[in-house]
Amino acid sequence: SGINAEWDSSDISTANHQGIIISSKYGVSFIVNNRIDVSGKVLAVVGPNTAKLIGEHAEKYHNVKIVWADNATALCNLILSSFPQNYSWIFYAGNQALDIIPKTLCQNDVKLKQVVVYKVEKQKDFDNKLSSLLDKDPFQAVVFFSPSGVGFTAGTLKDKLTKECVLVAFGKSTAAGISALFGDDYIIRICERPTPSGVLNVLQSL
Repeated sequence: SGINAEWDSSDISTANHQGIIISSKYGVSFIVNNRIDVSGKVLAVVGPNTAKLIGEHAEKYHNVKIVWADNATALCNLILSSFPQNYSWIFYAGNQALDIIPKTLCQNDVKLKQVVVYKVEKQKDFDNKLSSLLDKDPFQAVVFFSPSGVGFTAGTLKDKLTKECVLVAFGKSTAAGISALFGDDYIIRICERPTPSGVLNVLQSL
C-alpha cells in the first residue's frame, strides 16, 4: 500500500472516560493489539467498515455499545444529540487525523482527550512508485479513501492531474481534505455511502 503504521501505547487509559472515539481500522487494531478493555464503554466509530471491524471483536467485552456514522461531522452530531454533555470521551487518533472531531466537540463543551496512538507514514519510495504508475496509462478519476491518503499523494498528483480529472472522496471527511489541498480547481464527487458499491456508483456515473 505504500503506507506504514506504527503504534504508541502511552497515555491510553480509558478509566475516566465513558466513551471511546475510533476513526479508522488502525484505531481498532490498536485496541485489539494492546488488549484494551472497553467493557462498559460507548464506542463511537467513523464509517460502517470500521464499525463492522470493531463489532467482530465485541464479544470479548461486556456491555459495550457501538454507535457509528458515515463521517466525522455526522459522528459528532450523533454524540451531541445522543449522549449526556458531561460524558468524557477519549479519541484514539492517528497523526494524520483532521481536527473535525476535537474542534466540534470542544466547541460544544464536551470533555475530550485526544491521544495519537498510531502514526501513518509514507514508505520512502512511495512518491516515485506513484509517479511511475500515473505515467503508465491515462486516467480520468482518482479515488481517495482517507484524509491521510489525500495528504500523502497531493504533491505528486498535482503535477499529473488535468483539470478534467474527477477527484472522488470516500466520505465527507476525505472530501474536506481534498478541498483543503487541491482547492476548487477540480471536480470533487463524494460517495453517497462510504462503501465499495458507493465508489462504484460514482465511477459508473462519470
